[in-house]
Amino acid sequence: MAQELLECEAHGTPTRLRCAEEGCGRPICPRCLVKTAVGLKCEEHAQAVAARFDRRTTPLALGAIVAVAFAVVVLSLAVFRQSSKPGPGTDNTPAPAASGEPNGNSKIVPASVYVVDANGSSPHTLTNRPLAFDARPAWSPDGNRIAFESTADGKRSIFVMQADGQGLRRLTDAGGTAGDSSPSWSPTGDRIAFASERDGNSEIYVVGADGSGVKRLTDNPATDSSPAWSPDGSRIAFISDRDGGQAGVWAMAADGSAPARLVPGPAVAGARPSWSPDGRSIAFASDRDGNLDIYVATTAAPAVATTVQRVITGPSLDGEPAWSPDGGRIAFASDREGSPQVYVANRDGSNVVRLTNKARSYTPAWSPDGTKLLYIYDPAPGG
Repeated sequence: MAQELLECEAHGTPTRLRCAEEGCGRPICPRCLVKTAVGLKCEEHAQAVAARFDRRTTPLALGAIVAVAFAVVVLSLAVFRQSSKPGPGTDNTPAPAASGEPNGNSKIVPASVYVVDANGSSPHTLTNRPLAFDARPAWSPDGNRIAFESTADGKRSIFVMQADGQGLRRLTDAGGTAGDSSPSWSPTGDRIAFASERDGNSEIYVVGADGSGVKRLTDNPATDSSPAWSPDGSRIAFISDRDGGQAGVWAMAADGSAPARLVPGPAVAGARPSWSPDGRSIAFASDRDGNLDIYVATTAAPAVATTVQRVITGPSLDGEPAWSPDGGRIAFASDREGSPQVYVANRDGSNVVRLTNKARSYTPAWSPDGTKLLYIYDPAPGG
């Protein structure tokens, strides 16, 4: 049974993370936790740990909740049927050291981008950088590049690399201490939408795939985050709490005009929605029925979703859906076996198959040809 969600005392954010200090156990969300050599700590108790081990998560409001937050956004089904497809392959790639602990080269590696074949075989790492928390990878439409967010330069920025992990370069720089997160490629591959606090509030921006022409698309006192470009390029879905402070799935034209709530009811803050390849449905995570599950809303531009159906549910936590390019499957993360792993199911939630074999693997993203998935492996202790 998954641990019950509690509210962070400082920010009110649903979380399963707790301070590892003996006798504390305070609920802490990714905006206020500090990663130390002896686990995740609240700010009060992290002060007692050597400063050189501290890893503070960038506080990018709802839109920049880092991948570690989604150790809590994971899924399950009421009935599990083991698939006859090949199971997860043996991962022989050297694993990054636990966060705050040195690896074989005495370097600290908090989290890395991995790739695995769609049948669970041949997993291997694409990034393995000291002091970098790499998260939320997204494949370009041509399959040649991967965008992701990273703290490699001391704050959260958008990076781009080749599909084999080579040719890494930083794409954005918010300036000051603000961060950028949650990249999403346009269908033509020439632009990338992302969330940023660079103007003092979490908003949706777009930048050219070469790093030029940054433009803000939203301008609202609420928190706008987690953009997802529609398959036809005409709309961008995002998460916003502009409707009475309750986070939900919204959509706007690709130029930022005509924002409107797309799906009735709440969604999980910071959880990027996922469009079906035909653009007629959108998958998202929500705790609207008392547990974090995966829902699919059927919609037709520019109307509000006409139906909302829960497709993946169970006693464990469900989340981070990613629609396959052929529209027949949904990848997601689940803690059904005690710690988050990446799974794939049919679009109706049947035939669940686990693809990863390292605990704390999440945030899946399909390759355009459907043969591979990106994901994050975060071995941070205490989470």
